[in-house]
Amino acid sequence: METNSNWQISEVQRKLLGSLFSVIEDNDVKNVFDIGSGRTSIQYLTDRYKNLVITGIVFPGDARKIDPIKECVTNTNYEIIEQDIMHFDENQEIDIVLAHLFLGEAEQFAENKFPKILEKLFSLKTKYIVMVNLERDNINQDLLLAEINKRGKIIKSERVVSESGDVCLGMTIKLT
Repeated sequence: METNSNWQISEVQRKLLGSLFSVIEDNDVKNVFDIGSGRTSIQYLTDRYKNLVITGIVFPGDARKIDPIKECVTNTNYEIIEQDIMHFDENQEIDIVLAHLFLGEAEQFAENKFPKILEKLFSLKTKYIVMVNLERDNINQDLLLAEINKRGKIIKSERVVSESGDVCLGMTIKLT
């Protein structure tokens, strides 16, 4: 598939992700998973971690995610795995999990419900979760914060307005 070399990550998203990742020491990073992967997150991660193969997890058959990645991401240091996060192996050790705009849409698939998705995300064996959500997605913030407090702490948070006017809430969570 030919790439669309005209597409670029928005400057707001690049700066937001850069800020959230700035508190993570990259020396020890051996693997990065992008849960609910999309072109923005894959492009950012493959730019940042050029010596790693980024693993993108996309719900099986989700062409609205898979096709733009294949069409727009110019780097090749990634692999896409089509898998429901609810069936993901919790014993696999991961250094960083990025959940970029994942929580707001994860309920659209299968019988997945927000509390179970959140529980699964926080059960992964990872050191960090970097999360970006849209304010308009009405994420259950109380449930999210309760889950964070059980497993770790927020070490960085950002709130930005995108070019389209969406408010993005981002945080870097260090798990204990």
